Amino acid sequence: MKKQFFTILLSSFVALSVAQTAINFTATDCSGISHDLFSDLDSGKVVVICWVMPCSACVSGALTTYNVVQSYGSTYPGKVIMYLCDDYANTVCSSLNSWADAHGLSRAARFSNASINMTDYGTTGMPKIVVLGGADHAVLYNANYTVNASSLQGAIDVALTTTGIHDIDGVVSAFNLIPNPASTSADIKFNLTKDAEINIDLFNIQGELINHIYSGRLASGENNMPINVSAYRAGTYFVKLSEGNKSRILNLVVTQ
Repeated sequence: MKKQFFTILLSSFVALSVAQTAINFTATDCSGISHDLFSDLDSGKVVVICWVMPCSACVSGALTTYNVVQSYGSTYPGKVIMYLCDDYANTVCSSLNSWADAHGLSRAARFSNASINMTDYGTTGMPKIVVLGGADHAVLYNANYTVNASSLQGAIDVALTTTGIHDIDGVVSAFNLIPNPASTSADIKFNLTKDAEINIDLFNIQGELINHIYSGRLASGENNMPINVSAYRAGTYFVKLSEGNKSRILNLVVTQ
């Protein structure tokens, strides 16, 4: 049964000024454990970061985020993790821990560390949530103030399709979408180092496959695959390019 297509307004997600790939950091959490973001992502994990003040207005969004992350515990144990971060690292860990424990966020790693900077991902929000994953460290979800559980879950699902997959960079280079954002059409551009069987798929923010763009053998060299986006609602989509068990993903923003 097809799931209902869910409309996501462009303003809720990634603007041109927002990082399309994650910004690395190495930070020690409130339990004294050191974390390197790219090491977590490269090991196949999906990292969900939630910044809070903390304050009462942050509770609902943070708890929704936490519950969605915890829902993957049985099917993807240890693969989807949550970092709960103080917004400007000016709240001591003891206060952040008390706030998190009081609101049932017991399994989230907590940080009060300025190296985890929410402005790396655009405007601030209370809370602010991003989903990071894949071999190319993609930003797959970026929301301020409110969290849609279905959209958050969809972004995590997309991230899980690209984690732990062998790097495609030995076969594909210069993978890009032009223009991006797009309102009518966009060109999927990439170079192949050799002839290869290529699949290109388009997913919505909920992780649902909405268009199987291409499947077949392409010649080495520069390739260009046009996609008509005029029928799609405004929002953030994901273009996944695969060769065998190797894959990369890019965000595509559609404006109408």
